[in-house]
Amino acid sequence: MASLLQSIIGQRCPRCRKGRLFLIRNPYRLKHLQSMPPECPVCKQDFVIEPGFFFGASYVSYALMVGWLIPLFLLIRFGLGLPYSTYLIVFAIALPILVPPIFRFSRTIWIHMFVKYDPVMGREVGPKR
Repeated sequence: MASLLQSIIGQRCPRCRKGRLFLIRNPYRLKHLQSMPPECPVCKQDFVIEPGFFFGASYVSYALMVGWLIPLFLLIRFGLGLPYSTYLIVFAIALPILVPPIFRFSRTIWIHMFVKYDPVMGREVGPKR
């Protein structure tokens, strides 16, 4: 059984914690960045809970981005004593790199907030060896 944190990091179904949330694992294949199956291939949990459900994930995305950028700014500006322009350059380079995985993690966190784990669904079915 995967823990909640393992399920979020592995981008797994919140109900069974086994099925994948995204069809293509690589978030940098931008054509497939949002590609999700309509339901979990393992437990059949509906991933399209309601129209516009994942709009709320933008708030999680904002929090994740701010949670990364503020410490980066403090490190560059006050820890290393570099000018503000250095932060802007690092930010401009890091932003395109961070957006695809943060987008996916925000969706994963969002659906985990609303769909409860079902230990019966997460249990292995079949004879014990």
